[in-house]
Amino acid sequence: MPFPFIIVAGLAAAAGAVGIGKAVSASKDNSRAREINNEANDIIDDAKRKVNAQRDLTQSALEKLGKLKLQVLDNEVKDFLHYFRMIKNARLESSIHEGTLSGSNETLQDLTRLESFAASLATGSAAGLAGGALTAFAAYGATMTLATASTGTAIGALSGVAATNATLAWLGGGTLAAGGFGMAGGAALLGGLVAGPALLVLGLVSGSKAKANLDNARSNRAKAREIAEQLETACVQCRAISSKAEMFTNLLQRAVSYFHPLVESLKTIVWQEGDDWNEYSNSSQRRVAAAAAMAGTVTRILDTPILTKDGQADENCEKIAREIEQKLPQG
Repeated sequence: MPFPFIIVAGLAAAAGAVGIGKAVSASKDNSRAREINNEANDIIDDAKRKVNAQRDLTQSALEKLGKLKLQVLDNEVKDFLHYFRMIKNARLESSIHEGTLSGSNETLQDLTRLESFAASLATGSAAGLAGGALTAFAAYGATMTLATASTGTAIGALSGVAATNATLAWLGGGTLAAGGFGMAGGAALLGGLVAGPALLVLGLVSGSKAKANLDNARSNRAKAREIAEQLETACVQCRAISSKAEMFTNLLQRAVSYFHPLVESLKTIVWQEGDDWNEYSNSSQRRVAAAAAMAGTVTRILDTPILTKDGQADENCEKIAREIEQKLPQG
């Protein structure tokens, strides 16, 4: 009888149509999964480009500050100490105008320590500077970095700070001699997110698995957006560090613009009036005292950390900068 044959044939055709429908649906799901995964990877790539660009800007700002610090130590500070040490019987406090920083033995000790620090840094290897020492000096000054050194060696201390601090390592410690720990350790700043997860779904298959592929792709996109938010947080942190580095660079430049002529005046006084404070004119005593006061201001700028020990932007440095700004000559 033809009837059963027609039924069987109809059922087979229907089954075939369902199969084709599932295949088409699976193809669409897989295609959409690929699109979503590509979108997820684009989100992460864009976020990585932004954070790496900001990292480079921050590293540049810190290096600029570090170089300026070394330059000031090697010039104005060195000259000030050389000539100021020649003066006998100096009585600074009685000659310094109210409202300025007073010279003291503590300031002289701090400057002597900084001078020794600069000499140690200058004789260190170029690799040490390139490996993050300059960045660490900019970020922390000499006090904090030397305090971490068991040997007292400036280069060793600075390199150690850069190697063990995730922020500094990520910003500029990749070339440290510590087995490349700088960049590897620096990834801790972002919880390993800079590298980004593998978001591409491999081996897309047809059938029921296609729906799972689509669900996984959507999950990947959600993860990508979360990672992008965290990378943006890193960008914000970098911008905060850059801002503080630039603030102290400008502050140090301004302070040195007053300190340099005072040091030159100090030289002239020693050359022309000798090395006995008691033989100086009142005007000369005031100029020597003013040079010592400005030396104290410069020392504070050189040694104020702009990062906390855990690598965050130190908000306290802004308060210190404002205090110093108020003590600098106006106009």
